[in-house]
Amino acid sequence: MKEKILAITKKRVKEKLENPDQKIINLSLILEKLQLRINEVTELLKIITDQEYPSIDQILTIKEYCSFYILKNKTKEDLKELKIDENKINEIIDILSQKIGIVLKDEIKDITTSLAKNILDMIKVKEKIETEIDILIKANYINLYSIASPKIACKMIEIAGSFEKLARYPASTIQLLGSEKSFFKALKFNKRTPKYGILYNHPLIINLSNRNKGRMARTIASKISLGLKSDIGKKDISKEILEKIKIKISELK
Repeated sequence: MKEKILAITKKRVKEKLENPDQKIINLSLILEKLQLRINEVTELLKIITDQEYPSIDQILTIKEYCSFYILKNKTKEDLKELKIDENKINEIIDILSQKIGIVLKDEIKDITTSLAKNILDMIKVKEKIETEIDILIKANYINLYSIASPKIACKMIEIAGSFEKLARYPASTIQLLGSEKSFFKALKFNKRTPKYGILYNHPLIINLSNRNKGRMARTIASKISLGLKSDIGKKDISKEILEKIKIKISELK
């Protein structure tokens, strides 16, 4: 009897460990903390490096800036190798030609260069995590992946706690996921409740007018709800649903 119970327990533990949800959630939490760390360290780095290259950090992304900073030679040809936009390169060359910045002591330069390299290493890890999350969601929940977009799908699973819980949510709850604080605050102070949560950042919503954002969020939430149920049965209906969403978008214009 004890052996049977132990075997059942082991099986359940193994099933839980093999479940992709916890991997997705854990990686998502690491990703969130890592991005905060990247932002914090970059801001500290810029306090010093802005003395060398004033305003260049405002032109480039964090990855571009750190890659630029550790370059020994900063000619136009060197910058092109970093695959930086041509317009950005021209701005950088113009700023460098003005020779406004100061030259840092070698000891300080060693520190800032090491920091820039560390930030690039963190970005590399971040990109690997994003790729792994993308693979996990696409392989297991193709409809959620395609309809919600990988980043939003990941965040939805994280907020819900598991795909199973998310799949049980009605479309109205899916629409408001991520806006819980705003929602309850609106109820408390008798204000207008939010029309969407993390769906605000959906590629098909973010560029719409405020008037249409709520309508499209409602449509996409209902389609996500439908897609979740198909993911349970491992049936890919994403193309069919995306076509219907495109029709809805054309009606809003």
